[in-house]
Amino acid sequence: MNDSHKNLVVKAIRVTVSLATALGPHCNSSVNATEKNLELVKEDIVKAVQTCPIPDLHDIQLQFDYWKNTTRYACANKTQVGGKTGRFQTSKHRYISYLDGDKWICYEPGLAPDPKDCLVYSFGINNEWSFDDAMDKYGCQVNSFDPTMNRPNFKRGSNIYFKNLGLEGKKGTLKGRKQSKVDTLGNIMRMLGHEGRRIDYLKIDIEGSEIPALEQVFREAPHLLTQVSQLGMEVHPGKYRVDDKLDKTSNHYRAWRIYHLLECLGFQLMHMELNQYPGSQYKWNGTLQSCCYELVWVMPPSPLQT
Repeated sequence: MNDSHKNLVVKAIRVTVSLATALGPHCNSSVNATEKNLELVKEDIVKAVQTCPIPDLHDIQLQFDYWKNTTRYACANKTQVGGKTGRFQTSKHRYISYLDGDKWICYEPGLAPDPKDCLVYSFGINNEWSFDDAMDKYGCQVNSFDPTMNRPNFKRGSNIYFKNLGLEGKKGTLKGRKQSKVDTLGNIMRMLGHEGRRIDYLKIDIEGSEIPALEQVFREAPHLLTQVSQLGMEVHPGKYRVDDKLDKTSNHYRAWRIYHLLECLGFQLMHMELNQYPGSQYKWNGTLQSCCYELVWVMPPSPLQT
C-alpha cells in the first residue's frame, strides 16, 4: 500500500467521523448515509492493516537501527510534560538521577490539544499523577486508568476521572490479581461514550500489556486508532539476549509489527528515547539499549483539520 492511499484512508475516516458527530440525531437520512460511508471507510482501514508490509526481523540490529532510519515527524513545538525525579543507587555512595512518568507532546496547530475541548486517556498511573495533573491544569478532560492501585473510582482535581480498570487485549482480570479488572480500548471508549470522538493524547504505560492491547485493536477495530491525535507509550520488549529467538511470538517481533502497523495507519514517530531508569539499560554490540522504550507517535493533520 502506497503513502497516498494511506493518507486518503486516514483523511476519509477523520472527515466521516466528524460528519457523523456534527449531523447529530435530528437528520436521520443524512445520518444513515454517513453511517454507511463510515462502514466503508472502516473496511478500508482494515485493508490497510491486512496489507501492511511488515519487514522480516531476522536480526535484532534492524530494530535497534529502526529509530535512526525511520521517518520522524519534526514537531516545531515539542514539550516535555510531567515526570518526577528518581534516584538509582549504583554503589554504596553513588546515585544516578533519572526522570520517570514524563511524556512528550506536540503543540503545533492541528496537533495541539485545544485547552477548551481536549480529551486525554492515561493508562498506567501507579500513584504518579504528574502527567495527568498537568493535562488537567492545561484544560483537558483526563480519563485515568489503573487496576493495580487498589483504589475505587474517584474524581481528582478539576477534571480527572480515575477508573479502577486496566487496558488489555481482552476483557477479564489480570493473572494473580483477582480484583484487577481489564478491558479492551473499544469497550472502554464505548463505556465512556467516546465513539467517534477525537482523543487528543493516548498515554499507555502498562508494563507489557500494551502489546496484546494494541494487537487486539489492530485485529478487531483499527479504525479506533485513527481517532487518536498523539500516542505516547512505553513499549516493553525486554532485554535482548543472544540466545533469544526472533520468531513471530517474541515480544521484540510483536513490538516491531506494531511500529509498522502504526505507520500503515498514517502515524509518524515524533519522539524516541530509552527508558531512563539505569537498571533497565544494557549494552548491545557497543550501543546502549533498554528493555523499555519511550515512544510518541503523531497522526499528522490533514489540510481540513488545520
